[in-house]
Amino acid sequence: MNTFRTISARPRSRAGLTLVELLVAMVIGLVVSIAVGRMFTLSLTGMSRQAQLSSLQQNVRAAFDFLAKDARMVGHQGCYTGSSTDVTNLIGTLDVTNNYALGVEGYDYATGVGNAYTITSNSPANSTSPTNWETNVAGAGTNTLPLTTIAGSLSGDGLTPGSDVVVIHTVAGGPVRLTANTTPGGNSIGIETTGATGYCSDGVTAKVAGFCQNSQLLIASCTKAQAFTVAGVSTGTVTLNNALDSAYAYPMSAAEVFPLQTVAYYVKQSSDGTTTSLYRRIFDGDNVGGLEQELITGVEMLQISYGVDTTTPNADGVIDEYRTAKDVSDWKHVVAIRMSLLIRASDSLETGLTTGTSTDVNGIAVTFPTAGKRYDRRVFTTTVAIRNRISYF
Repeated sequence: MNTFRTISARPRSRAGLTLVELLVAMVIGLVVSIAVGRMFTLSLTGMSRQAQLSSLQQNVRAAFDFLAKDARMVGHQGCYTGSSTDVTNLIGTLDVTNNYALGVEGYDYATGVGNAYTITSNSPANSTSPTNWETNVAGAGTNTLPLTTIAGSLSGDGLTPGSDVVVIHTVAGGPVRLTANTTPGGNSIGIETTGATGYCSDGVTAKVAGFCQNSQLLIASCTKAQAFTVAGVSTGTVTLNNALDSAYAYPMSAAEVFPLQTVAYYVKQSSDGTTTSLYRRIFDGDNVGGLEQELITGVEMLQISYGVDTTTPNADGVIDEYRTAKDVSDWKHVVAIRMSLLIRASDSLETGLTTGTSTDVNGIAVTFPTAGKRYDRRVFTTTVAIRNRISYF
């Protein structure tokens, strides 16, 4: 007799997730993904903003390098620097482009009541009216802004409203030595051929020791200094537009010859029309109408004040107070220049980010545009001592 045992089949134990557990895990994963994504986005935004701020700082360093280099050279006349007698200017008709006796001149934009100004647009139209800039009270120099000269003579040229203008008269490079004593009353000088190289404004004629025909030139010893226009130049010889002093010979051993230039700094629309830029225009006699250079884009405002030595009867070279250009009564008593730049980032802020709506720029309360894109903006200020004035008062 066969006996059969009945074996009961029991279900194996299986590991797994319930629907609820799966949904909870998905929610947790989603929250973690959102958090990581948010952190990544914030990281990218932070890096982008940091890059913009770094770019702003680089731009302002470059801008101040240009401004400070020229401002420090105000009043430099070689060994004659600090003399109580002005350089004899024989260039011709004196105007804002060649008044080397002054060293510096400035022009204030008339911001209105309360020293407040509102920037109306991220790319404001240039102002073409010189009356928007204050008339200076100084007894010497060009008292009304020569807007066409500074901005250029093309139709429609102008400058950014709200910004000041500073004009610096200075030497344009290192000295060149004489090769012989000058002839009293003569109109030519012998010079060494070393010096700045390059080409004149025609792009063909090579400079001779940094000079071209119509260049402006200073010859100076510790006793006398005269400024001329170059009537002609050849290897080793410069012909002048006027006669040298009839009773004095510049000694070969103690006289130097310098190229001269006037540099105007201002703000106007950038070349691409999307913002405003810091420009300078160089007047050296060679380039008719001056040579304009766009230096730094994104500069929206230039505000300048002047450290003035008011000590009488004998100035001591110490700053007694800062004044705006319109209140400087004697440009020869300016011993420092304080320059403030309002610069904006090249890229607009991303959605959701906020920034300030106003700031102070060297005493001017400035309100930013409310329409259009929003930008990071920063104010940078530097003060440059005019060492040629401080050292010799």
